[in-house]
Amino acid sequence: MWKDSISFGQSVGKKFNSDGSARIFKGNTIICLLDHASEVFERVRKERDILSSKFEKSVFSPLPDESLHMTAIEGVCDLVREKDYWTSLISTDAPLVEVDDLFEKLWKSVPEFPSVYMRFDTLWVDTGILIGLYPDTYEDDVLIRDWRDEVSRIMGLRFPGHDRYHFHISLGYGISMPQGNDMIFLEMEKNRFDNECKKEGFSFKVPPASMTYFDSMLYFSTKRIPR
Repeated sequence: MWKDSISFGQSVGKKFNSDGSARIFKGNTIICLLDHASEVFERVRKERDILSSKFEKSVFSPLPDESLHMTAIEGVCDLVREKDYWTSLISTDAPLVEVDDLFEKLWKSVPEFPSVYMRFDTLWVDTGILIGLYPDTYEDDVLIRDWRDEVSRIMGLRFPGHDRYHFHISLGYGISMPQGNDMIFLEMEKNRFDNECKKEGFSFKVPPASMTYFDSMLYFSTKRIPR
């Protein structure tokens, strides 16, 4: 059952505090920021607001408008210095600013992000609550995965599960396990959302990917930030 996979709380002490406030968590990543004038943004924001109106921040910490995005391919995090989750082009003990320098340079060689469409799949509940996505067509799948392979080659980013990466839009992070009525609500909302996805089949054109830099999960800057 989907409830067996819930792992709320794993980000506490890392990305978030137990009260739902964000911690300093530095890194860089390649994401597709949602256009605030788009339909997909409105749909994502609406679902986030439904959830945040029902849960205390000590259970579910919603992400602000400015950080709503689809990850195109993951970068590195300063506190996750494991070989499998770090670029192969620089030592795992290198200062984060040196990785930023390298990625800023290499990003200029990355091919243009392809024109691809994604489809809403499910309300995915794991370490947080996300909207699961899948490529709208086989051609979309090939285009985005070929692009990811090329970025991986150029920037040395090939993390475990690279070929099976599950695209998604995060709505917020789980802080503590839902209990009682909270769990009942979450189950009902997941069923409603999943059924709506099957019935409607909403798809959207994915915005272009950007190289971004962050100090927390609350904001992703397309420009370099101080380290």
